[in-house]
Amino acid sequence: MRLAYPGWLTLLVFMLLPILRERWRGRIAWPSLAGFRQRDAGFSPWVLVHRLPVLLRSLAIGALVVALARPQSVGGVIRIAAKGVAIMAALDHSSSMNTVDFPADADTHKISRLEAALATFSRFVEGREDDLIGLVVFANYPDLACPPTLDHRFLIESAAAVRSARPGDDGTNIGDALAWSLDALRRTTPAKKVLILLTDGNNQPAVPHPLDPGLAAELARDLGVTLHTIAIGKAGGVVHGTDSKTDLPVMTEVEGPNISLLQKLAEITGGRSFVATDADALDQVFETISRLEKSQIQNEIHTRYDERFLPWAAAAIGLLTLDRLLTSGRLRRLP
Repeated sequence: MRLAYPGWLTLLVFMLLPILRERWRGRIAWPSLAGFRQRDAGFSPWVLVHRLPVLLRSLAIGALVVALARPQSVGGVIRIAAKGVAIMAALDHSSSMNTVDFPADADTHKISRLEAALATFSRFVEGREDDLIGLVVFANYPDLACPPTLDHRFLIESAAAVRSARPGDDGTNIGDALAWSLDALRRTTPAKKVLILLTDGNNQPAVPHPLDPGLAAELARDLGVTLHTIAIGKAGGVVHGTDSKTDLPVMTEVEGPNISLLQKLAEITGGRSFVATDADALDQVFETISRLEKSQIQNEIHTRYDERFLPWAAAAIGLLTLDRLLTSGRLRRLP
């Protein structure tokens, strides 16, 4: 709670006016009371009742002064990131990312590459609360899962909803995925912009006229975007799936990431290239990127205040109304 205009409180001294007026108020003059015998009349409640209008007027003045000072309560805080880092992650969700070869703990429990990537990305997001972060997922076609946002809860929920690509969309189209991510970054305001590419395969798009990944990296460099690449997994894994024509179960050997291509793409923009073959290594990669891309935050904090003067104004009106009713009835007094 705060007062928008606390200077008005100096007028609270006027609460004494009704009391002083009552004390100095003129009475009907009697020639003399010397002939009247004085006796103790005892305490009468009517003495207090007759003083009630004076009290009501004093309280009404006090309530009116508080209303003029405009009491306010904090209705909410709006944070605007004036300077920070805009980050886009381009995550491969092709069928090879379903390969279950990522050790998740010391007991050799394994999870899929996609599960490991999504879990690590979510933890990365939780540690960058002041940055705009978004997510593009891609296989044969890119898809904007979440635009760059400060609403990280929504981003993490969007990441949790990511599933492996459908059979008709299977492939690895790195160039178009980078282009979609750059387009999302281009619309953001922070001067520092970062793109993180995570993939476990080679550039193998099955679409006409895909964008060359090298050209996409050069475009990122021209836009001032730093590209970091992460090669997930290694060659030799096996993916269990279903043939799209016969619906029969099939097993496909995983080729592995094109590490030399990923290194070249990162070098073009001055970024770093990493290889992660287990969940711990992937965590370390994201921690390294987080240290490299430190935020220079200059947040603008806007506090919304809700007005609370109406109850005080209503109280002043109510007290004056009650005073009027009392003084026009039984408590009416002669001058």
